[in-house]
Amino acid sequence: MLKILLIFLIMMIMKNKIKNFMFIINILMLNFNLQNFYINKISYIFMSDNISFWITNMSIWILMIINLMENKFNFKNMIIFLTLFLIMTFNIWNFLIFYILFEISMFLIMIIMIIWGYQPERMEAILYMIFMTFIFSLPFFNSIIKESNLSLNFFFMKNNNMFIMISFMLIFMIKIPFYFIHIWLPKAHVESPVFGSMILAAIMLKLGSYGIMRMFNMLINLNKIKIIIISMSLWSIIILSMNCLIQNDIKLLIAYSSIVHMMILMTNIFMFKMKSMMSSMLIMIGHGLCSSVLFFISFIMYKNSKSRNILLNKGMINMMPNVMFFWFISCMNNVPAPPSINFMGEIMCMMNLISWSKLTIYFLIPINFFSSLYSIMLFTIPFNNKLSKNNIMTSNFSNNLNFIIMFLHLFPLMMLWFKMIIII
Repeated sequence: MLKILLIFLIMMIMKNKIKNFMFIINILMLNFNLQNFYINKISYIFMSDNISFWITNMSIWILMIINLMENKFNFKNMIIFLTLFLIMTFNIWNFLIFYILFEISMFLIMIIMIIWGYQPERMEAILYMIFMTFIFSLPFFNSIIKESNLSLNFFFMKNNNMFIMISFMLIFMIKIPFYFIHIWLPKAHVESPVFGSMILAAIMLKLGSYGIMRMFNMLINLNKIKIIIISMSLWSIIILSMNCLIQNDIKLLIAYSSIVHMMILMTNIFMFKMKSMMSSMLIMIGHGLCSSVLFFISFIMYKNSKSRNILLNKGMINMMPNVMFFWFISCMNNVPAPPSINFMGEIMCMMNLISWSKLTIYFLIPINFFSSLYSIMLFTIPFNNKLSKNNIMTSNFSNNLNFIIMFLHLFPLMMLWFKMIIII
Protein backbone atom coordinates (compact mmCIF):
# COMPACT_ATOMS: atom_id res chain seq x y z
CA MET A 1 0.00 0.00 0.00
CA LEU A 2 2.76 2.46 0.92
CA LYS A 3 4.59 1.71 -2.34
CA ILE A 4 1.48 2.62 -4.33
CA LEU A 5 1.01 5.85 -2.35
CA LEU A 6 4.64 6.75 -3.12
CA ILE A 7 3.98 6.26 -6.86
CA PHE A 8 1.01 8.65 -6.61
CA LEU A 9 3.31 11.31 -5.13
CA ILE A 10 5.89 10.79 -7.91
CA MET A 11 3.12 11.14 -10.52
CA MET A 12 2.46 14.72 -9.43
CA ILE A 13 5.72 15.95 -11.02
CA MET A 14 5.27 14.05 -14.30
CA LYS A 15 4.17 15.51 -17.61
CA ASN A 16 0.47 15.24 -18.49
CA LYS A 17 0.94 12.66 -21.26
CA ILE A 18 2.86 10.26 -19.01
CA LYS A 19 0.62 11.10 -16.03
CA ASN A 20 -2.55 9.68 -17.65
CA PHE A 21 -0.82 6.39 -18.46
CA MET A 22 0.70 6.08 -14.98
CA PHE A 23 -2.65 6.86 -13.36
CA ILE A 24 -4.25 3.82 -15.04
CA ILE A 25 -1.25 1.55 -14.28
CA ASN A 26 -1.35 2.62 -10.64
CA ILE A 27 -5.07 1.79 -10.43
CA LEU A 28 -4.39 -1.74 -11.71
CA MET A 29 -1.56 -2.19 -9.20
CA LEU A 30 -3.77 -1.02 -6.35
CA ASN A 31 -6.57 -3.34 -7.45
CA PHE A 32 -4.27 -6.38 -7.48
CA ASN A 33 -2.78 -5.37 -4.14
CA LEU A 34 -6.20 -5.17 -2.47
CA GLN A 35 -7.45 -8.41 -4.03
CA ASN A 36 -4.39 -10.40 -2.89
CA PHE A 37 -5.15 -9.52 0.69
CA TYR A 38 -3.52 -11.67 3.37
CA ILE A 39 -3.19 -11.18 7.10
CA ASN A 40 0.61 -10.75 6.85
CA LYS A 41 0.09 -7.68 4.65
CA ILE A 42 -1.79 -5.87 7.40
CA SER A 43 -0.05 -2.96 9.13
CA TYR A 44 -1.32 -1.19 12.24
CA ILE A 45 -2.45 1.76 10.14
CA PHE A 46 -3.46 0.50 6.68
CA MET A 47 -5.72 -2.46 6.08
CA SER A 48 -8.33 -3.45 3.53
CA ASP A 49 -11.47 -5.58 3.58
CA ASN A 50 -14.44 -6.03 1.22
CA ILE A 51 -16.04 -2.70 2.12
CA SER A 52 -12.89 -0.62 1.63
CA PHE A 53 -11.97 -2.63 -1.50
CA TRP A 54 -15.20 -1.81 -3.35
CA ILE A 55 -15.43 1.80 -2.19
CA THR A 56 -11.77 2.46 -3.05
CA ASN A 57 -12.20 0.97 -6.51
CA MET A 58 -15.36 2.98 -7.16
CA SER A 59 -13.64 6.20 -6.02
CA ILE A 60 -10.61 5.62 -8.24
CA TRP A 61 -12.86 4.71 -11.19
CA ILE A 62 -14.79 7.99 -10.83
CA LEU A 63 -11.58 10.01 -10.44
CA MET A 64 -10.07 8.27 -13.47
CA ILE A 65 -13.11 9.34 -15.53
CA ILE A 66 -12.89 12.91 -14.20
CA ASN A 67 -9.18 12.90 -15.07
CA LEU A 68 -10.20 12.64 -18.76
CA MET A 69 -12.23 15.86 -18.61
CA GLU A 70 -9.38 18.37 -18.30
CA ASN A 71 -5.78 18.41 -19.52
CA LYS A 72 -4.38 21.17 -17.31
CA PHE A 73 -1.37 20.46 -15.10
CA ASN A 74 -2.91 21.91 -11.90
CA PHE A 75 -6.14 19.97 -12.44
CA LYS A 76 -4.27 16.67 -12.91
CA ASN A 77 -2.26 17.28 -9.74
CA MET A 78 -5.40 18.10 -7.76
CA ILE A 79 -7.08 14.84 -8.87
CA ILE A 80 -3.97 12.77 -8.05
CA PHE A 81 -3.66 14.50 -4.66
CA LEU A 82 -7.35 13.82 -3.90
CA THR A 83 -6.97 10.18 -5.01
CA LEU A 84 -4.00 9.77 -2.69
CA PHE A 85 -5.95 11.02 0.34
CA LEU A 86 -9.06 8.98 -0.52
CA ILE A 87 -7.07 5.74 -0.83
CA MET A 88 -5.54 6.37 2.60
CA THR A 89 -8.93 7.37 4.07
CA PHE A 90 -10.73 4.22 2.92
CA ASN A 91 -7.91 1.91 4.06
CA ILE A 92 -7.10 3.44 7.45
CA TRP A 93 -8.07 1.71 10.70
CA ASN A 94 -7.39 4.40 13.28
CA PHE A 95 -10.44 6.57 13.83
CA LEU A 96 -8.58 9.82 14.54
CA ILE A 97 -6.34 9.53 11.46
CA PHE A 98 -9.41 8.56 9.43
CA TYR A 99 -11.21 11.71 10.59
CA ILE A 100 -8.20 13.95 9.78
CA LEU A 101 -7.87 12.50 6.26
CA PHE A 102 -11.65 12.71 5.89
CA GLU A 103 -11.61 16.46 6.61
CA ILE A 104 -8.56 17.03 4.36
CA SER A 105 -10.51 15.43 1.49
CA MET A 106 -13.41 17.81 2.15
CA PHE A 107 -10.95 20.72 2.27
CA LEU A 108 -9.71 19.75 -1.21
CA ILE A 109 -13.30 19.93 -2.48
CA MET A 110 -13.51 23.47 -1.07
CA ILE A 111 -10.33 24.37 -2.98
CA ILE A 112 -11.89 22.97 -6.18
CA MET A 113 -14.97 25.14 -5.56
CA ILE A 114 -12.83 28.25 -5.00
CA ILE A 115 -10.55 27.78 -8.03
CA TRP A 116 -12.90 26.27 -10.61
CA GLY A 117 -16.29 27.54 -9.39
CA TYR A 118 -17.86 30.18 -11.63
CA GLN A 119 -20.22 32.11 -9.32
CA PRO A 120 -19.38 34.59 -6.50
CA GLU A 121 -21.96 32.88 -4.24
CA ARG A 122 -19.61 29.89 -3.93
CA MET A 123 -17.98 31.52 -0.88
CA GLU A 124 -21.32 31.36 0.95
CA ALA A 125 -21.56 27.62 0.22
CA ILE A 126 -18.00 27.08 1.47
CA LEU A 127 -18.76 29.00 4.69
CA TYR A 128 -21.82 26.77 5.23
CA MET A 129 -19.62 23.67 4.86
CA ILE A 130 -16.96 25.00 7.26
CA PHE A 131 -19.52 26.16 9.85
CA MET A 132 -21.49 22.88 9.87
CA THR A 133 -18.30 20.79 10.03
CA PHE A 134 -16.91 22.88 12.92
CA ILE A 135 -20.12 22.81 14.99
CA PHE A 136 -20.62 19.04 14.72
CA SER A 137 -16.93 18.25 15.31
CA LEU A 138 -16.78 19.97 18.72
CA PRO A 139 -18.54 17.12 20.66
CA PHE A 140 -16.18 14.61 19.03
CA PHE A 141 -13.02 16.45 20.13
CA ASN A 142 -14.52 16.97 23.59
CA SER A 143 -15.02 13.18 23.86
CA ILE A 144 -11.42 12.44 22.85
CA ILE A 145 -10.03 14.93 25.39
CA LYS A 146 -12.18 13.61 28.27
CA GLU A 147 -11.79 9.89 27.52
CA SER A 148 -8.03 9.33 27.44
CA ASN A 149 -8.45 5.52 27.55
CA LEU A 150 -10.81 5.40 24.58
CA SER A 151 -9.57 3.02 21.85
CA LEU A 152 -9.64 4.63 18.41
CA ASN A 153 -9.09 1.43 16.43
CA PHE A 154 -12.18 0.44 14.43
CA PHE A 155 -11.91 -3.16 15.70
CA PHE A 156 -11.98 -2.25 19.40
CA MET A 157 -14.26 0.78 19.44
CA LYS A 158 -16.83 -0.20 22.05
CA ASN A 159 -18.22 2.27 24.54
CA ASN A 160 -21.36 2.47 26.65
CA ASN A 161 -21.24 6.25 27.10
CA MET A 162 -24.20 7.65 25.14
CA PHE A 163 -22.65 11.11 24.67
CA ILE A 164 -19.45 9.67 23.15
CA MET A 165 -21.36 7.44 20.74
CA ILE A 166 -23.61 10.29 19.55
CA SER A 167 -20.64 12.68 19.19
CA PHE A 168 -18.83 10.14 17.00
CA MET A 169 -21.98 9.58 14.96
CA LEU A 170 -22.73 13.29 14.35
CA ILE A 171 -19.51 14.01 12.44
CA PHE A 172 -20.59 11.49 9.80
CA MET A 173 -24.30 12.33 9.76
CA ILE A 174 -23.48 15.89 8.67
CA LYS A 175 -21.57 14.49 5.67
CA ILE A 176 -24.17 11.91 4.56
CA PRO A 177 -26.10 14.36 5.05
CA PHE A 178 -28.95 13.70 7.48
CA TYR A 179 -32.19 15.64 7.00
CA PHE A 180 -32.33 18.99 8.91
CA ILE A 181 -28.52 19.35 8.55
CA HIS A 182 -28.46 18.86 4.78
CA ILE A 183 -28.71 22.52 3.68
CA TRP A 184 -24.99 22.80 2.86
CA LEU A 185 -25.12 20.08 0.17
CA PRO A 186 -27.51 21.69 -2.38
CA LYS A 187 -25.58 24.96 -2.02
CA ALA A 188 -22.26 23.18 -2.56
CA HIS A 189 -23.59 21.37 -5.65
CA VAL A 190 -24.97 24.53 -7.23
CA GLU A 191 -21.74 26.49 -6.73
CA SER A 192 -19.34 23.66 -7.68
CA PRO A 193 -17.96 23.06 -11.18
CA VAL A 194 -19.24 19.91 -12.87
CA PHE A 195 -16.34 17.69 -11.73
CA GLY A 196 -16.70 19.11 -8.19
CA SER A 197 -20.36 18.00 -8.13
CA MET A 198 -19.38 14.60 -9.54
CA ILE A 199 -16.75 14.07 -6.82
CA LEU A 200 -19.04 15.41 -4.09
CA ALA A 201 -22.01 13.17 -5.02
CA ALA A 202 -20.10 10.04 -6.03
CA ILE A 203 -17.37 9.92 -3.38
CA MET A 204 -17.62 12.49 -0.58
CA LEU A 205 -21.14 11.51 0.52
CA LYS A 206 -19.89 7.92 0.77
CA LEU A 207 -17.25 8.95 3.31
CA GLY A 208 -19.99 9.67 5.86
CA SER A 209 -21.83 6.38 5.33
CA TYR A 210 -18.51 4.49 5.27
CA GLY A 211 -17.59 6.03 8.64
CA ILE A 212 -20.88 4.92 10.24
CA MET A 213 -20.42 1.41 8.80
CA ARG A 214 -16.99 1.29 10.44
CA MET A 215 -18.59 2.22 13.78
CA PHE A 216 -20.65 -1.00 13.68
CA ASN A 217 -19.20 -2.35 16.97
CA MET A 218 -19.74 0.94 18.78
CA LEU A 219 -23.29 1.75 17.66
CA ILE A 220 -24.84 -1.72 17.61
CA ASN A 221 -26.35 -1.26 21.11
CA LEU A 222 -28.03 2.08 20.34
CA ASN A 223 -31.51 0.55 20.11
CA LYS A 224 -33.55 3.61 21.15
CA ILE A 225 -31.63 6.05 18.97
CA LYS A 226 -31.69 3.54 16.12
CA ILE A 227 -35.51 3.54 16.08
CA ILE A 228 -35.63 7.36 16.15
CA ILE A 229 -33.11 7.72 13.29
CA ILE A 230 -34.82 5.14 11.06
CA SER A 231 -38.26 6.71 11.68
CA MET A 232 -37.00 10.24 10.98
CA SER A 233 -35.17 9.04 7.88
CA LEU A 234 -38.32 7.43 6.44
CA TRP A 235 -40.34 10.61 7.01
CA SER A 236 -37.59 12.79 5.55
CA ILE A 237 -37.35 10.63 2.40
CA ILE A 238 -41.03 11.36 1.65
CA ILE A 239 -40.58 15.11 2.32
CA LEU A 240 -37.42 15.33 0.18
CA SER A 241 -39.02 13.33 -2.65
CA MET A 242 -41.95 15.76 -2.71
CA ASN A 243 -39.43 18.62 -2.63
CA CYS A 244 -37.77 17.18 -5.76
CA LEU A 245 -41.08 17.49 -7.63
CA ILE A 246 -41.18 21.30 -7.22
CA GLN A 247 -37.56 21.95 -8.26
CA ASN A 248 -36.98 23.70 -11.58
CA ASP A 249 -33.16 23.69 -11.36
CA ILE A 250 -31.81 20.42 -12.81
CA LYS A 251 -28.71 20.48 -10.61
CA LEU A 252 -30.75 21.08 -7.44
CA LEU A 253 -33.15 18.28 -8.39
CA ILE A 254 -30.25 15.82 -8.79
CA ALA A 255 -28.72 17.08 -5.50
CA TYR A 256 -31.96 16.50 -3.55
CA SER A 257 -32.42 13.08 -5.18
CA SER A 258 -28.89 12.24 -3.95
CA ILE A 259 -29.98 13.10 -0.41
CA VAL A 260 -33.04 10.83 -0.85
CA HIS A 261 -30.83 7.88 -1.83
CA MET A 262 -28.42 8.58 1.04
CA MET A 263 -31.32 8.66 3.52
CA ILE A 264 -32.46 5.26 2.21
CA LEU A 265 -28.89 4.11 2.77
CA MET A 266 -28.95 5.48 6.33
CA THR A 267 -32.11 3.55 7.26
CA ASN A 268 -30.36 0.42 6.07
CA ILE A 269 -27.05 1.00 7.86
CA PHE A 270 -28.73 1.73 11.21
CA MET A 271 -30.33 -1.70 11.30
CA PHE A 272 -26.78 -3.01 11.92
CA LYS A 273 -27.21 -6.41 10.27
CA MET A 274 -24.85 -8.18 7.87
CA LYS A 275 -27.55 -8.25 5.16
CA SER A 276 -28.06 -4.51 5.53
CA MET A 277 -24.30 -3.94 5.12
CA MET A 278 -24.34 -5.81 1.80
CA SER A 279 -27.31 -3.86 0.42
CA SER A 280 -25.72 -0.61 1.67
CA MET A 281 -22.61 -1.40 -0.36
CA LEU A 282 -24.71 -1.92 -3.51
CA ILE A 283 -26.56 1.38 -2.99
CA MET A 284 -23.30 3.26 -2.38
CA ILE A 285 -21.65 1.97 -5.57
CA GLY A 286 -24.80 2.33 -7.67
CA HIS A 287 -25.58 5.84 -6.44
CA GLY A 288 -21.96 6.93 -6.88
CA LEU A 289 -21.91 6.03 -10.57
CA CYS A 290 -25.49 7.15 -11.30
CA SER A 291 -25.36 10.57 -9.62
CA SER A 292 -22.00 11.35 -11.22
CA VAL A 293 -23.26 10.71 -14.77
CA LEU A 294 -26.47 12.69 -14.08
CA PHE A 295 -24.42 15.75 -13.09
CA PHE A 296 -22.22 15.33 -16.16
CA ILE A 297 -25.13 15.13 -18.63
CA SER A 298 -26.87 18.07 -16.94
CA PHE A 299 -23.64 20.03 -17.53
CA ILE A 300 -23.79 19.17 -21.26
CA MET A 301 -27.37 20.47 -21.38
CA TYR A 302 -26.35 23.61 -19.48
CA LYS A 303 -23.60 24.28 -22.03
CA ASN A 304 -26.16 24.18 -24.83
CA SER A 305 -28.99 26.17 -23.26
CA LYS A 306 -26.89 28.41 -20.94
CA SER A 307 -29.45 27.64 -18.22
CA ARG A 308 -30.04 24.97 -15.55
CA ASN A 309 -33.80 25.56 -15.63
CA ILE A 310 -35.48 22.28 -16.57
CA LEU A 311 -38.15 24.04 -18.67
CA LEU A 312 -35.53 25.87 -20.75
CA ASN A 313 -33.82 22.56 -21.53
CA LYS A 314 -36.85 20.93 -23.15
CA GLY A 315 -36.68 19.36 -26.60
CA MET A 316 -33.07 18.19 -26.25
CA ILE A 317 -33.92 15.06 -28.25
CA ASN A 318 -33.88 17.25 -31.38
CA MET A 319 -30.35 18.50 -30.66
CA MET A 320 -28.59 15.63 -28.90
CA PRO A 321 -30.43 12.33 -29.53
CA ASN A 322 -27.35 10.26 -28.61
CA VAL A 323 -26.85 12.09 -25.31
CA MET A 324 -30.57 11.67 -24.51
CA PHE A 325 -30.15 7.90 -24.79
CA PHE A 326 -27.62 8.02 -21.93
CA TRP A 327 -29.90 10.48 -20.08
CA PHE A 328 -32.73 7.92 -20.25
CA ILE A 329 -30.55 5.11 -18.85
CA SER A 330 -29.24 7.40 -16.08
CA CYS A 331 -32.74 8.55 -15.04
CA MET A 332 -34.02 4.96 -14.99
CA ASN A 333 -31.08 3.98 -12.79
CA ASN A 334 -32.05 6.86 -10.52
CA VAL A 335 -35.62 5.46 -10.11
CA PRO A 336 -34.07 2.75 -9.69
CA ALA A 337 -35.11 0.28 -12.38
CA PRO A 338 -33.39 -2.89 -13.61
CA PRO A 339 -30.82 -3.62 -14.90
CA SER A 340 -28.83 -1.69 -12.30
CA ILE A 341 -27.29 -2.49 -8.93
CA ASN A 342 -29.26 0.46 -7.48
CA PHE A 343 -32.41 -1.61 -8.03
CA MET A 344 -30.88 -4.69 -6.40
CA GLY A 345 -29.60 -2.67 -3.43
CA GLU A 346 -32.88 -0.84 -2.77
CA ILE A 347 -34.98 -4.01 -3.09
CA MET A 348 -32.74 -5.67 -0.50
CA CYS A 349 -33.00 -2.53 1.66
CA MET A 350 -36.82 -2.63 1.53
CA MET A 351 -36.82 -6.32 2.41
CA ASN A 352 -34.60 -5.56 5.42
CA LEU A 353 -36.90 -2.73 6.54
CA ILE A 354 -40.05 -4.88 6.22
CA SER A 355 -38.39 -7.73 8.15
CA TRP A 356 -37.41 -5.18 10.84
CA SER A 357 -40.96 -3.79 11.13
CA LYS A 358 -44.08 -4.44 9.06
CA LEU A 359 -45.18 -0.81 9.62
CA THR A 360 -42.43 0.45 7.31
CA ILE A 361 -44.45 -0.71 4.30
CA TYR A 362 -46.72 2.34 4.80
CA PHE A 363 -43.66 4.53 4.24
CA LEU A 364 -42.18 2.49 1.40
CA ILE A 365 -45.25 2.78 -0.87
CA PRO A 366 -45.21 6.64 -1.08
CA ILE A 367 -41.37 6.63 -1.19
CA ASN A 368 -41.38 4.39 -4.28
CA PHE A 369 -44.15 6.42 -5.91
CA PHE A 370 -42.55 9.84 -5.43
CA SER A 371 -38.99 8.72 -6.26
CA SER A 372 -40.24 7.19 -9.52
CA LEU A 373 -42.26 10.33 -10.27
CA TYR A 374 -39.43 12.87 -9.99
CA SER A 375 -37.01 10.61 -11.92
CA ILE A 376 -39.52 10.25 -14.77
CA MET A 377 -40.12 14.02 -14.68
CA LEU A 378 -36.35 14.60 -14.84
CA PHE A 379 -36.26 12.56 -18.05
CA THR A 380 -39.48 13.53 -19.84
CA ILE A 381 -39.24 17.36 -19.68
CA PRO A 382 -35.82 17.64 -21.38
CA PHE A 383 -36.64 14.72 -23.71
CA ASN A 384 -40.09 15.70 -24.97
CA ASN A 385 -41.78 19.01 -25.90
CA LYS A 386 -40.73 21.55 -28.49
CA LEU A 387 -37.22 22.91 -28.62
CA SER A 388 -36.71 25.99 -26.43
CA LYS A 389 -35.50 29.18 -28.15
CA ASN A 390 -32.54 29.25 -25.72
CA ASN A 391 -31.16 26.01 -27.12
CA ILE A 392 -28.83 27.13 -29.89
CA MET A 393 -26.02 24.69 -30.59
CA THR A 394 -22.87 26.82 -30.37
CA SER A 395 -20.35 23.97 -30.46
CA ASN A 396 -20.21 20.21 -30.71
CA PHE A 397 -20.88 18.96 -27.18
CA SER A 398 -21.87 15.51 -28.44
CA ASN A 399 -18.21 14.61 -29.01
CA ASN A 400 -16.49 11.26 -28.57
CA LEU A 401 -14.94 12.12 -25.19
CA ASN A 402 -18.38 12.86 -23.70
CA PHE A 403 -19.69 9.51 -24.95
CA ILE A 404 -16.68 7.72 -23.44
CA ILE A 405 -17.26 9.44 -20.07
CA MET A 406 -20.99 8.54 -20.07
CA PHE A 407 -20.28 4.96 -21.15
CA LEU A 408 -17.62 4.47 -18.45
CA HIS A 409 -20.19 5.53 -15.83
CA LEU A 410 -23.06 3.33 -17.01
CA PHE A 411 -21.20 0.20 -18.15
CA PRO A 412 -20.15 -0.87 -14.59
CA LEU A 413 -23.74 -0.32 -13.35
CA MET A 414 -25.04 -2.85 -15.87
CA MET A 415 -22.19 -5.35 -15.54
CA LEU A 416 -22.35 -5.42 -11.74
CA TRP A 417 -26.10 -6.12 -12.03
CA PHE A 418 -25.44 -9.21 -14.18
CA LYS A 419 -22.69 -10.31 -11.81
CA MET A 420 -25.14 -10.08 -8.88
CA ILE A 421 -27.74 -12.10 -10.82
CA ILE A 422 -25.16 -14.84 -11.47
CA ILE A 423 -24.10 -14.91 -7.79
CA ILE A 424 -27.73 -15.06 -6.54
